[in-house]
Amino acid sequence: MVICFQCPVKDDSSEEDTKKVYSPLTLEKLARQRLLREEALAISALNDLPHLLFPVMFEEAFINGHTKVLTAMIPVWPYPYLSVGIMIENRNLETLKAMLEGLDILIAQKVRSSRCKLRGINWKNKYHDISGIWAGSRELLPRFMTQKQPVQNSPGCGVKKELKVTTQLEIMEGRLDESDRYLFQWAQQRKDSIHLCNRNLEIQGLTKATVIEIFKILHTDCVQDLLLSDLCLEDLDFLNPYLRQMNNLLNLKLSHITDTRSMDDSEMSLLPTFHCLQTLSVNDSPYLYSNLKGFLRCLKKPLESLIITNCNLSQADLDCLPYCLNIVELKSLKLASINLCNLLLESLVFFLEKVGHTLENLELNSCGIQDSQLKTLLPALSQCSQLRVVSFNDNEFSLLFLKELLHHTAQLNQLEIEIYPAPLECYDRGIVLSDRLENLCPELLEILIAKRMPNEVTFETIQCSKCGGFYIYDLETERCHFQI
Repeated sequence: MVICFQCPVKDDSSEEDTKKVYSPLTLEKLARQRLLREEALAISALNDLPHLLFPVMFEEAFINGHTKVLTAMIPVWPYPYLSVGIMIENRNLETLKAMLEGLDILIAQKVRSSRCKLRGINWKNKYHDISGIWAGSRELLPRFMTQKQPVQNSPGCGVKKELKVTTQLEIMEGRLDESDRYLFQWAQQRKDSIHLCNRNLEIQGLTKATVIEIFKILHTDCVQDLLLSDLCLEDLDFLNPYLRQMNNLLNLKLSHITDTRSMDDSEMSLLPTFHCLQTLSVNDSPYLYSNLKGFLRCLKKPLESLIITNCNLSQADLDCLPYCLNIVELKSLKLASINLCNLLLESLVFFLEKVGHTLENLELNSCGIQDSQLKTLLPALSQCSQLRVVSFNDNEFSLLFLKELLHHTAQLNQLEIEIYPAPLECYDRGIVLSDRLENLCPELLEILIAKRMPNEVTFETIQCSKCGGFYIYDLETERCHFQI
């Protein structure tokens, strides 16, 4: 095995002690476990169970498959909202059926239990930031469980029905998984009582029959986040009537969209007008080349975030940016893995000047930007006074021009996160010279410190041509760290 001479040798003496510390169970936890082992007793005790114990009791019943207890807890749930969160990743069809059976009991009741306050369930959301039923300490639990999570700009979600079930829907290779299909069929049979709200919709691969079936039930006004992946332009054309109904779509991501037919700019109407889109992301989609101008016509109001990764852009695509009125209030621009080294960047300069009063996040990573192009960008960069994040990682800057860049960013007092590439002088035929990076970075940091006190700064190398690892020098430790 060939090892790069720059790679650090692992020091076994520094390994942390991984012995687990034994922690005895609390009396409360022991009582819960005993109660759940005797389901009939647990169910009979629900009416007398303190409110604070409901979420943790529900979580343990959910994880350990006590389906009868789950069913019984739904009709007496003492909070307005039940957020299952990422715990739903552990679900199975029987768990889902148990919860829905509890909702059926609740719907069928002519007179609800006095302690039941349930109005909505957040059923499935893989982006949920809660690792269970609630977040934080017990003191925060009642406030969290009684607060409604508002859905901005989504009047369609305000349909007045007995219960709202909020979920995320994934159509993978034209199919729904078993649990999603069961949930949809259940909701369709109870559509007079249940409002099934899908805020996150992912379509990866298309089967037209499945899409038609889904959109018969789906409330399109509820969709806020949409991912379309592994499709061709004909698929987008088919989806267009459904997309046109998504009046409250906030975030649209297109990934692996292929162009299977010859199109001119006037035909780029496959995407309808989106009235309140905030974030537009395009990844690995050949059809974007020379069509960016027509593509941006789908915007009705000013966009907040534009993300383009792993795509080819033409000179015409860059040239159109300053003249697209719906992106002149942009807050975030991210370009990554886009080869800009053969393009003229004057249009990008003009664009940065136009958005300098609003732009907070600028990332130009792995774009092949070279010294002469960086020199062109610097005056416009100085005008972006609201920038909080800048990242130029994996570009080809010499030490001289990297210093010039730092002299400009040193003037930006709002910066919180800064990521810069290691200068070209830190490589020898692709091998990382970590000692040289270690020596140069203090001098580079002094350029920033002379003007302001930076918060978070890193200098990152590309992968070493021998070992495949890379180095990061950060402000916090003022040392180089090797990573694989």
